[in-house]
Amino acid sequence: MNNFAYMSGTGNDFLVGKYEGHVSEIQIIAIVSDAEYEVDGVIFVEPLDNNSVKMHYYNNDGSDAELCVNGVRCVAKYAIDNNFLDVARFIVKAPVGDLEVYVDESIVEVSTPIPTYEEEKIKVKTFEGVKSSVGNPHFMIEVDDVDGLDLEILNSEVVNEEIFPDGVNVEIYQIISRNYIKARVYERGVGETDACGSGALCMFNYLNKTNQIDNNSYVMYPGGDLNLRFENDKLYLSGEVIYL
Repeated sequence: MNNFAYMSGTGNDFLVGKYEGHVSEIQIIAIVSDAEYEVDGVIFVEPLDNNSVKMHYYNNDGSDAELCVNGVRCVAKYAIDNNFLDVARFIVKAPVGDLEVYVDESIVEVSTPIPTYEEEKIKVKTFEGVKSSVGNPHFMIEVDDVDGLDLEILNSEVVNEEIFPDGVNVEIYQIISRNYIKARVYERGVGETDACGSGALCMFNYLNKTNQIDNNSYVMYPGGDLNLRFENDKLYLSGEVIYL
């Protein structure tokens, strides 16, 4: 894999390189095992034209993923920095569809699908959570202390309930104010990560539409903050992208 880079989208770390053809699950696992940093996934960027690039994304266990929003933002930054196109606003063709991105130095914004959620809560042990989807499944649980909870054990309890036969990303969150949410995530096929863009979308959409938080709010992950807002019925997520 030539011209690769280690990139971080608000705490989600990826190995990013130019697409040179299909790779197998075994090849992805080998790339991850040889990496200098722990990475959440491997991304290949395919140049298409001056208005679009294609994203090929794999979790660090070699499995495919429907959507990785922070990965999309790294794709956008990588495409600009490697002169795949020369416009700041363009399309990233992702597994869930075409996503418009805007690159402004280290800040990358993406216009995303709007998640769905189920109004009826699901009970797991002593917790109640909300099922949501934005191309990939999420289970969101409000807790009193995000930092103090054993997320790995909670994730195991959710998985053992067999409510989600295809797996699920488990989010825990606490509302700090009308504009700030503190959160952690255990991602399907990856484990606990420092951030999750699609999870942030699901939490913000649910909490905003149920009038628990205001528009233009932040989800605070261990890896950094993501800004989310609705504008003209479109949902936007933005945050910093850096090289490791």
